[in-house]
Amino acid sequence: MTHSRHCPPHQSTARRVPHRPPPTRAGWLLAVLALIAASCSEGGVAELSTKPILSTTSSEAAVVTTATAGSDDGADDGQAAAGSSSVLRLSQPSESAPSTTDDAESSSETGAETTSSSASGSTIAASGSSSTAQTTVAPRSTPPTAAARPSQLPDSFTTLGPGTVLPDGQACADRIRSQPSREAIAGNAGANATVVDVSVDIDGADEYWNSVLAPRIDGNFTGTTEQILRWASCKWGFDEDITRARAVSESSWRVDTKGDVTDDPSQCGRIGLSAPCAQSYGLLQVKGTVHEGTYPATTQSSAFGVDYAMAWLRACYEGSFTWLASAGYVAGDEWGCVGAWFSGNWWDPVANRYVGEVRHHLERQTWNDYG
Repeated sequence: MTHSRHCPPHQSTARRVPHRPPPTRAGWLLAVLALIAASCSEGGVAELSTKPILSTTSSEAAVVTTATAGSDDGADDGQAAAGSSSVLRLSQPSESAPSTTDDAESSSETGAETTSSSASGSTIAASGSSSTAQTTVAPRSTPPTAAARPSQLPDSFTTLGPGTVLPDGQACADRIRSQPSREAIAGNAGANATVVDVSVDIDGADEYWNSVLAPRIDGNFTGTTEQILRWASCKWGFDEDITRARAVSESSWRVDTKGDVTDDPSQCGRIGLSAPCAQSYGLLQVKGTVHEGTYPATTQSSAFGVDYAMAWLRACYEGSFTWLASAGYVAGDEWGCVGAWFSGNWWDPVANRYVGEVRHHLERQTWNDYG
């Protein structure tokens, strides 16, 4: 199919450190008291447990962790406490809505530097002082990976809301392989049996959600076309029938489908091809000229292309695409994100038509006609 999806010309895709509100006065007071209590305890080095002594509402900023005296062999997050008495961490609760504030300038003014990020939160360390305070910033609605056993997963997969813990990719693979299916499209066999090692960012997602979701994109699955679509649906928490229907609209389940042909040499050059060239590839037609680094992997591995496309959908669904805010974008609208994948906009006429087509295939279960 011909796709018009793109980031708006005025939209920068540069990563941004998400804004977080400052802790409340009560939070800081309790933090200081906890630190003083720790320094007065016997044993010298104070460890911080993760048990909160102050619970705040979603509009308040900080949950202060308790300090207990003990040995120095168990610093939080594997960080050594050697050379300092203790490290104070404030664990912030999730925010109800994503921030659209760009903190790059304020971070440079205060000397703050992002040092690490993970599914459990991003750590921002303040530099330029002899005593470094570290603040663990909790995700807005982080869906970390759960090491679920295959037997704990359902027989069929439905959409999991924003912030829900997502199943582990291997658990999804084991569960799906316990339910054999025949190959509907014989021509997909080669790409279905191929795993590629490619690291990519999610186009349009902010720095925070890229740090949470992009590392999970590995395409590490082989199987039938249906199994691959189900595996990605399970891994990223989406309705498997909607994924099946999207693949019908995008490629008729044929991984060698090529779309969005252009005569523009500059566009073709972005993926190392000469004009004219196709820009979109794979079961869900990932547009290589937009989703940097995905081509040619999407032509080689069915699972990689689907994995990336579903990660993009999860980032949209979680509320990362604030560049669509002016069009009424909100988190938790799965169909809105399905339309945006095709049109590059939020519920515009092109997206509406595409969603209608996918819904048609969903209602008809067109995929049952294959093979």
